[in-house]
Amino acid sequence: MVNQLLQDNDLAYMRQQVLQAMPDLVNIQRRSLVSDKQGGYTEEWANVYQNVAARLASKGVSESVEENRRDVKAEFTLVLPHTQSVIQADRVVHTSGTYEVQSVDTGKSWSSSKLCQMRRL
Repeated sequence: MVNQLLQDNDLAYMRQQVLQAMPDLVNIQRRSLVSDKQGGYTEEWANVYQNVAARLASKGVSESVEENRRDVKAEFTLVLPHTQSVIQADRVVHTSGTYEVQSVDTGKSWSSSKLCQMRRL
């Protein structure tokens, strides 16, 4: 039996509506290792995607204490178009700062967007 809950045009409409709710533009950067010509490597970050529609939202702040040291982390969720390529450890440059992708929520049926959990660098 074929599932008739969503037709192809329904999903396309939902994806188009989600795009309209992405007011930000971001650049997605990926790390590469470049030889330093002395047997080692240096780390470089380069834009792999520019001016990508997105929406960045704060999830709040988490605190932890380890070895008498207080660690405060600001956490964010980034919403991207469902077809956008992004991987864990990419960097995202937004007008408010640079963020590291901690995880990417993928592999869901009827996806209308891609969610990334981020931390500010």
